[in-house]
Amino acid sequence: MLQHLRILLVLVVFGLIGCNDNSVGSKVVGLEPLQPGLQTMTPGGKVREYFLRLPSDGDGADKPLIFALHGYTGSYLNWVGGNRAYDLIDVVGDGAVIVVPQALEDASGNTIWGGQADLDFFINLIAELDLHGLKYNPNKIFVAGHSNGGGFTHELGCTHGGVFRAIVTASGGLSNNDCVGSVAVIMFHGENDPLTSGAIADASRRYWVLYNGWDLDAFVPAYEGLCEDYAFPDQPDNVAYPVLWCLHDQGHAFPDFGSATAWNFLKGLPEVEPQSGAPPGGGAVRATPPRDALLTFQVDVPAAINRPLSVSASLRQVSFIDNPTCSAPDIIMTPGLAVDGLLIPGQLSERITFPFTYNDWSGVLTYPSDWALSLTIYVEGGSTGVIPTPGVDYNTFTPVTLVSRNTDLIIDQVLSLEPVADLCVF
Repeated sequence: MLQHLRILLVLVVFGLIGCNDNSVGSKVVGLEPLQPGLQTMTPGGKVREYFLRLPSDGDGADKPLIFALHGYTGSYLNWVGGNRAYDLIDVVGDGAVIVVPQALEDASGNTIWGGQADLDFFINLIAELDLHGLKYNPNKIFVAGHSNGGGFTHELGCTHGGVFRAIVTASGGLSNNDCVGSVAVIMFHGENDPLTSGAIADASRRYWVLYNGWDLDAFVPAYEGLCEDYAFPDQPDNVAYPVLWCLHDQGHAFPDFGSATAWNFLKGLPEVEPQSGAPPGGGAVRATPPRDALLTFQVDVPAAINRPLSVSASLRQVSFIDNPTCSAPDIIMTPGLAVDGLLIPGQLSERITFPFTYNDWSGVLTYPSDWALSLTIYVEGGSTGVIPTPGVDYNTFTPVTLVSRNTDLIIDQVLSLEPVADLCVF
């Protein structure tokens, strides 16, 4: 509760809570109670929407607060609409307060989660709920997400581990290696997922197991064998932060057993106050793999490009160059490194060198092997998340041969950048 009050105090003092029709002064003394349904707020002057679902008696006192995040191009109606894609609210029933935020649209008109603005939005949203007097248990704030929402749920748990008690992710991957706080984690991943590769998902599994203080080769079956549980009750200092890994054969879908399994997992967690430090025996240093090698490249920057801000490097199958598909990369090498000032529109860049790590722990990489190196340039006005904005952000692909894990990748030819193609049309 103390951590929760600190967040509210900081947001009020520094004016980070956007105003609706009320003044900041009226917010300090409290706003009208929220009614179920679609709500709006304006953090930083930008209109944001979220759907509120309350228990049937309207009282969420001492009950968990669950945020549910839709996927790329989706909406809050995926969780609460009449033709909803997920059955979490039916499974939870009156057991929790559920808040379903709506992602903002990118420059191509697709809803997407990602970036610092969305990370800040959730802290603003919690403060907004508090100012309206919403009742819930502040020690049981959970986040669940699917696809792009699943990936961003990873980011929320990683960045705001001192706020959220647990995360539930499906078909998403963690791209951050600098986590803080303590969260329990349950992950669902389809073995035949065509969009989120097994290597990315497995790298996320590895990170959370090590970050939460557990061992990669020590787990027991859980939930009738549907999941692997890396937590052991004979370690009482750490048992509050279990990590569960649940493989299934339903592709990119939120699996049909997912909601019931996730809710049972969340209900079974012991109540503890939010922690700013990592779980005992864990932490980012233990979980972050060492740097493997250096990547050196040079690009011809188009004159029409917006100001380049960051670059990410990843690997795809060689066939992707001639036959691109709507899918996540096979291996993430760098999730996002700053290039502001290094890439100038209309100019040939200097040769740029970055350290990288092959985030692959599932045995996909062998040596020697041939791959397509993908460089994505995120620009001003484009995406701030993992998924680039078609027609706004830029990318380039080139074949590479991996000689060994610690051999530097040096791209001799100048690479040409092209606008990101809209491959994901739903």
